[in-house]
Amino acid sequence: MTTSQTDRVAAARLAWAALKLTRAGRHPVGVERLAAIVGVTPAEVRRLVELIGFSLHRDLVSTGPAPRGAHHRLQPAEGTLGAGPDGTVDMFLLAIATGEPVHAAAVCPVTGTHIRIELTARAVLQADPPSAVVAAIDLGFGLEHVDAMACAGQPFFASASAAAGWLVTHPGGRIYQVAAYLAQAHRLVAALEARPKFVL
Repeated sequence: MTTSQTDRVAAARLAWAALKLTRAGRHPVGVERLAAIVGVTPAEVRRLVELIGFSLHRDLVSTGPAPRGAHHRLQPAEGTLGAGPDGTVDMFLLAIATGEPVHAAAVCPVTGTHIRIELTARAVLQADPPSAVVAAIDLGFGLEHVDAMACAGQPFFASASAAAGWLVTHPGGRIYQVAAYLAQAHRLVAALEARPKFVL
């Protein structure tokens, strides 16, 4: 693994720990606590925080405000959270990190169908239409590419057939039913938390 890949893996682990510990940005977390959990020095936490673009103020790390235009929200309403109108991965990670229900609204870029998803960390409560799918790059679980899986804009489509064009333009892409993608997100989280071992 190259230095840049090592940085990406460490940054992904730190970003996940910060998302979970701050409860999706609602409470800052101390540098020392993050360092202990992720298994790096406080100086490394500060460096990675700068690399990721999180805020650091008086040894407190904040994941920062949610981007404008995002269409994901926690229930009960705590403001809007997520990666943006075409990004779905954040909503899955938000549900796992916070243990709270998350709602998302999107529009299929091919059919114009309005898509609504409601999920918890363990289950999809609603997928409307039921045929809705998540398009994502299949990275396996080599963490050297974890940042691409966690941050890239993976859109919802109304159906697998509507996503066919996306597959053509994204080599290595896969189409997941919403419940299958939630399971995929859990596997990503397990990989993030497995090496080095830490418990949140």
